[in-house]
Amino acid sequence: MVFVTRNLSPDGAATGMEIRSVRPDDLDAVIEICQSDHVNRGTMRLPVEPRAWVENRIKEVPGTYKMVALRDGAVAGYGELVTFPGVPRHWHCAEVDMIATHPDHRGAGVGQELLDRMIDMADRWLQIRRLQLFVWTSNTSAIRLYESRGFGIEGTMKDFVFLDGAYADAHVMARFRPAPPSQDEG
Repeated sequence: MVFVTRNLSPDGAATGMEIRSVRPDDLDAVIEICQSDHVNRGTMRLPVEPRAWVENRIKEVPGTYKMVALRDGAVAGYGELVTFPGVPRHWHCAEVDMIATHPDHRGAGVGQELLDRMIDMADRWLQIRRLQLFVWTSNTSAIRLYESRGFGIEGTMKDFVFLDGAYADAHVMARFRPAPPSQDEG
């Protein structure tokens, strides 16, 4: 499945960014993304992971939507939206498990595009009521992005992650699907 989205450059010109499902031939680019320093610091990834771990990560898994953002034909970002099809009492929930940008494409709106696609899928296609995520409390730019898309901080988990030789805190953030607009019956 391919989604073409429109991203605006600083001068207001429309540029195309393609969001599609990850493919096996995206592996090398996703490895570069997952092993980037900024991704290691903002996720549970380790600085060096076996190739097989990333191969397994991008394989199809029921209920998990794995996508890449293409910018100028190159894989510019990777994201995962996890749902819970095997847990009936949790069907209404999903988790943004990862949004990561390739180092060569940081600051170009790639993370925003991936997040917007996940929100669109959750709201309009998957019947998700609660969309949640975890973010390190020090990642203020990500927190601002999430807040701009309707996520709120629900709590803080102390010493949630071990990062650079010390424990760090994480926020749990969630967004609830807005009520659908009323439909005229006439």
